[in-house]
Amino acid sequence: NDYLREWQYKTEDYLDLLLRREGPPSNRTCSVCPKDGVYRCHGCMGEPLFCTHCCRTVHSCMPFHRISQWTGGFFEDTSLTKIGLEIHLDHQGKPCPEVTDDWYDTDDEGDNFAEGQWVPLVNDPRMTTVVDTSGIHSLMIRFCWCASALGPDMQLFEIGLFPASFTSPKTAFTFAVLDDFLLDNLECGTSATNYYSKLRRITSSVFLHLVPDRYRELMRVGRQWRQLKQLKWHGFGHEKQKPKAGELALFCPACLQPGVNVNLAERNVSNPAWLYSRSLVMDGNFNAEHIFPANPTNEVALTNGLGFMVGDGRYKLHLAEAQDIVHRSDCNNHRAVNQANTSHHNLEATGIGGCACARHGCFVPHSMVDFQKGERQMNMDYALCQALGYNTDGIDRALTFYDINCQYHKHLHQRVKESPYLDLPWGMEVIPGIGLWHVHGHQDKCYVRYASNFITGAARIDGEIMETLWAPLNIISPLARGMSTPHRKECLDFQMNDCNFMKMIRMSKFLCRKFKEAMQGVRDSQHAFDQLSETADDDTLVKWEAEAAAAQDDQLENPSAIDIYEVKMTKAPTRKQQELHLLTRHARWPAGEIHCGAATWLASGITLEEAQVVLLIDVKKLGRRLTDAQKLAIARRRDRLQGQIDEFVRVAVTFLGDQLDEYDKLDLMTMMLDAAELDSAGSSDDDPDRPDNEDQYDTPVKFTPETLVIPLPSNIGIERCAEWGVADLVLQEISLRQGQANDALHAIRVNLADKAVLFRTMVQSAKSQARSTRAWARVHSVDKILHLNVQMYSKCRSQLVHLGADDLLVKLRPLEKADLKATTVVADPNARGQRNSTLAWFWSIDVQGDSTSNDWMNEFYRVHWLRTLALRDRWAEELLLVGREMIWMVDFFLHKSQRWVGRMQEADANQKVGHWCYAAHQARIYLRLLQQAQDSFERTKGMARVAE
Repeated sequence: NDYLREWQYKTEDYLDLLLRREGPPSNRTCSVCPKDGVYRCHGCMGEPLFCTHCCRTVHSCMPFHRISQWTGGFFEDTSLTKIGLEIHLDHQGKPCPEVTDDWYDTDDEGDNFAEGQWVPLVNDPRMTTVVDTSGIHSLMIRFCWCASALGPDMQLFEIGLFPASFTSPKTAFTFAVLDDFLLDNLECGTSATNYYSKLRRITSSVFLHLVPDRYRELMRVGRQWRQLKQLKWHGFGHEKQKPKAGELALFCPACLQPGVNVNLAERNVSNPAWLYSRSLVMDGNFNAEHIFPANPTNEVALTNGLGFMVGDGRYKLHLAEAQDIVHRSDCNNHRAVNQANTSHHNLEATGIGGCACARHGCFVPHSMVDFQKGERQMNMDYALCQALGYNTDGIDRALTFYDINCQYHKHLHQRVKESPYLDLPWGMEVIPGIGLWHVHGHQDKCYVRYASNFITGAARIDGEIMETLWAPLNIISPLARGMSTPHRKECLDFQMNDCNFMKMIRMSKFLCRKFKEAMQGVRDSQHAFDQLSETADDDTLVKWEAEAAAAQDDQLENPSAIDIYEVKMTKAPTRKQQELHLLTRHARWPAGEIHCGAATWLASGITLEEAQVVLLIDVKKLGRRLTDAQKLAIARRRDRLQGQIDEFVRVAVTFLGDQLDEYDKLDLMTMMLDAAELDSAGSSDDDPDRPDNEDQYDTPVKFTPETLVIPLPSNIGIERCAEWGVADLVLQEISLRQGQANDALHAIRVNLADKAVLFRTMVQSAKSQARSTRAWARVHSVDKILHLNVQMYSKCRSQLVHLGADDLLVKLRPLEKADLKATTVVADPNARGQRNSTLAWFWSIDVQGDSTSNDWMNEFYRVHWLRTLALRDRWAEELLLVGREMIWMVDFFLHKSQRWVGRMQEADANQKVGHWCYAAHQARIYLRLLQQAQDSFERTKGMARVAE
């Protein structure tokens, strides 16, 4: 913005200079010789002026620069061809001795476009139309007609021009424009129509209709160029054999690929078996539609089945034989998902579906299929079998994540067994999972059975990464809707291959970030697990750990075994039981009778403070619109409380001495509670129905014993107590306050757990308005007591600060708002955002005490402990797996580099210089990627060791 403000003062100067450039310089001479400068080149730096001879000579190797001619009044667009520039092929740019000047192609009368002042083109049948990034050009290209010369099309290709035809080519495209077109198509989703329209505007900004149309040629040549690039990139220009299914596609460098980045025969037997697994995610995309082609029998496929889209032949045979059997679902109704876009009117394909690696989001080669009528199992079966068969020799375990895997996986093996076109690798164990976002649309039981949080070896997979892959693909999908079937598949293949390529070159940075996250995650999850385990009973922990191990072992055969991670309570305690459990502690120190001894006296004072807190909250909740009955009830409670305080003060002299009568600072203090907590208790101050004159009937209340300060050591001060010789009372009060804090925290834990279980077992299961009302009434009742105990704890901690109990305050931390949420990991095991949830600090203070006293609290702790254990295990798996992926990635680049070194040696033996140079270049690129990855990994691991 500062720059733009400054720009406002310079706009006129820049505009003036821009207009001055439209005219010639004062000394209009050629920039090479002293002759008159007539032509300005817009492609050269500074747009210099040239005479005719110098302009033609200088641009003999730059025929695609655009020039304009000085007419005496302005510069008008023209072309290098009009000033005599000719391009001679072979013979080092000199004319071929076999060429005669009277050569004329009588079969081609040229384009019917105007020439002259309107467009910088020449309408001559001897001209060749060349399409470049700088526009469309008419060039005089002289071919070599020697007996040993290549054909005209090959001569053009040799100098970097792709011919649009093979015999007597009259149109060619520069390699630069083809590369630019493909890159625009990848990054911007530019269609061939829009791209060629841009080139026409570059050629002539006004008379577009006079520029020749080469749109169809661009479409065709673009396909040819795309095929050549893919064959070149994957080394098939160096090898004699033709590519097989999926060999014109890149796959993930960090995923396990036997024979590429790992030798399974040499794997360490001490490593866990899950480490050598393939993780896949399956999904469909309904934006990639395709209409029926106009002439399907006259289509030519250039890369059928060689990239990511499967080959047509076998896939169509599978669809013809497969039966679309719909089994009854025992989960939520996923018909809306299964039948999405089933309307196939005038559509050959209603979308595409397939597989990608679940950890890094790379499409799996030869695993993408077309949908004919929505996302059916027969489509995804073929895609999954192809994906599981790609570079998986020796892998005996695979994780698959699919939106509806709870139903899809049930009969998968049966469908595979019944089809001659489906096959799973022998001995491979397929473990189903559901993405952490989609699983929330399932029944609760699906969460613990199929979420990656509870699958051994899943590490930190969310199972939703394929959703992010559709976004760039959707840019090009609408453009491919009306293409021919082979052309559409080639475009999708190219887009997916580029997606994998970009993942590959950025993978080292991605893995470094994942390693740092894993290191932190391991520390945090281990700390949370240790805190929850250290105070629990050893026998209980052994029992829970055995349950978790047994469930994991039995997960594949019996998914319901994982239900141990879900709360099993059928009914929460009644409200009276819950309130009784919390409020019975108020009877520990009777307020009516004062017993002998300082401890009893201090305990009664703490009880009075709690009574003040209760009364303050109740008065605040009632507001100002009190009925006579409410006013009378409050007045009676105040009178009773005042009597208790008077008695406490009378006895205080016994322990504090006569100095108390002379200490008047207590009279100036007022006990206040946290405003936010009071507001949360409810207030009726702002009532729109209250009459304006109602305040005149309210009697001002000056008698408020709930705000009086009780003469306890915490209110008097530790320095004053030391002066009075009652320092021992400070220590006794600290001891009692510690018990008070423990009681308050215990009540808070109980009520939070009760609230969570109420949500889980009553609120969510309420099927009628009456039940819902009763359930929410119980929740509000729990809330009321919860807020009361929060205020108790806050007041207690404040008094401990006054008592200087610093060591105790380290353990008894302040309560944050986030700590007081009902723990939804029990309240709703299917809730989003619970993947990393751990208990607040106060849950680990006394696990054993809470569990042994309440069966339902034991259930609550059991679920939390098991899920914290699972979280810790997943993070440990993530750290181990990311470290291994770093090794696999380095080995992948090493494998690729060695492959290109081998091709380089083969090219050297066959004396193919160009082949040798390209192979050497590719080998160096992969070697640099290897070195960059190694450096990044070593630096990241070094920083992690320093941080530890």
